[in-house]
Amino acid sequence: MSDDELLDVLDAGGRRVGTKARGAVHRDGDWHRAFHLWVVDAGGVLLQHRSEAKQAWPGYLDATAAGHLVAGEEVADGLREVREELGVTYAPAELHALGVHRVDEQDGEGANRELQHVFAVRDDRPLDAWTGFDRIELAGLVRVAAADLLVLVAGADVPGRAWDGTRIRQRTVGAAELVPAPYLPELAPHLARLS
Repeated sequence: MSDDELLDVLDAGGRRVGTKARGAVHRDGDWHRAFHLWVVDAGGVLLQHRSEAKQAWPGYLDATAAGHLVAGEEVADGLREVREELGVTYAPAELHALGVHRVDEQDGEGANRELQHVFAVRDDRPLDAWTGFDRIELAGLVRVAAADLLVLVAGADVPGRAWDGTRIRQRTVGAAELVPAPYLPELAPHLARLS
């Protein structure tokens, strides 16, 4: 998404009050909306390994797919991010709603004040079957066991399996690698139940 793409600007209560270019929204610290999807399977939880070229949180691990909702989009339109980043399509009925979470932080783009609409979906495809992910946006995908996600968000390192589109390798996943998500400690048990 470019800095000149329009986002809906919200008031503190989440009501739309206008539109503004993404760069200006972050510069000015305006509230806006984002969509986060966590993919779970029998093996655990799939994390997105963000590209080193990303402006915000380069090289970090994040929700499986995440992004801003552009001006005029409804929450279900956030599935566009899933298609763009992961190369897969889900129907809105397949999603498990996990709430709207307020985030107010500083990141690589400036002030990030988001209402993050968070969802999970069950998808049992093997790790190496995720071949359609965007190689510019993502460096790859990392799977951690659901029980290990609980340990990870508590601050400890856990084992994981990384897929870069070419090969799977074992790796250690550190808590310091996660994009800060204040909702994650609350969310991890729900993700574990879905896996």
